[in-house]
Amino acid sequence: MGDKKKKKNSGIARFFDVIFSLALLAGVGWGGYYIVTHGTAVEQKTNYTDNITEETTEETTEPGTVYNSIEISNQEVYNGSLILVNSEYPFQGSEENLVSLYQVMLEKDCHSFGGANSAEVKVQQEYAEKLIEMFDAFYNATYDNNVIVQSGYRSAERQQELYDADLQKNNRDYSDTVAKAGYSEHQTGWGVDLTLYQADYDGTGIYSWIGEHCAEFGIILRYPEDKTSVTNIIFEPWHYRYVGQPHSDYITASGLCLEEYITLLYGYPYEGEHLIISAEKNGIYETYEVYYYPADTSADTTMLPVPADKEYTVSGNNIDGFIVAVDTGETAVPATETNDTPEDEPNETETVEEVTE
Repeated sequence: MGDKKKKKNSGIARFFDVIFSLALLAGVGWGGYYIVTHGTAVEQKTNYTDNITEETTEETTEPGTVYNSIEISNQEVYNGSLILVNSEYPFQGSEENLVSLYQVMLEKDCHSFGGANSAEVKVQQEYAEKLIEMFDAFYNATYDNNVIVQSGYRSAERQQELYDADLQKNNRDYSDTVAKAGYSEHQTGWGVDLTLYQADYDGTGIYSWIGEHCAEFGIILRYPEDKTSVTNIIFEPWHYRYVGQPHSDYITASGLCLEEYITLLYGYPYEGEHLIISAEKNGIYETYEVYYYPADTSADTTMLPVPADKEYTVSGNNIDGFIVAVDTGETAVPATETNDTPEDEPNETETVEEVTE
């Protein structure tokens, strides 16, 4: 009886040994499968540093568009071809890149207009080259070379002299025809005044070509007749300003002045929808994306996002940030009309003080 009981117990023990062995093999097998399919098993624990990634300069706003962040001095807010200088925003930028327009004309053997035969008429280098391109095209179309650039850059001291002379001449305390020193666009080097050899320039007749084609060269009529309530400047058909493409195309096609355009761009921030512009270059319409980015007021510099693989230009707005124009490399058929005009149209009947530049 005892032997039978021992055999019975031994059989039960072997049974459990088999079950245990099978379970062990199954566990090892599953573990091997997990390692093969999921990688090496590691201890699971909470580690907040695992959620911190190394800071990079690359950002993506949409599929296929990669942006790098470049460090730019906040002083550059006050430089560039789009800076807005008027009675509200004084010029605070650099005057270093000015060149003699006459000297550049000599270097390029340009005879299509007069640049005041002295080194006194100065403009920004980029503007000098575009003026020559525009007047060469004007001469080729009209065979007229009677236009003279009579005034470009003016120092604050020179502007003050003009202002004081106007006060004395008219025996008054405030001039409504000459801008105060520091508030004139002439101090930027991005604006010029035109005249003719034997008459004042009014932009009519054969010279209407300039108003019709200047946007192709990045130039705009700065103080249009229908925008005096916005610019606070009388209609000046002789004053032309360089803003660069594609901005000149959009400003002209939309019937805006520079004040309205700068305001419009606040609605197209980097993080949101970008303004799409088709600009003409040699008969081809190229597509641009334009966006605004605010300066970092907590530091002396701003990390400005710009495209990693596309050409772009950057300008300050002379107020609080930067405007980036990206050449997408794409071409497009230009729209016949644009609806991206400011919702609040200026009150044309509003009484304002008007001055000249």
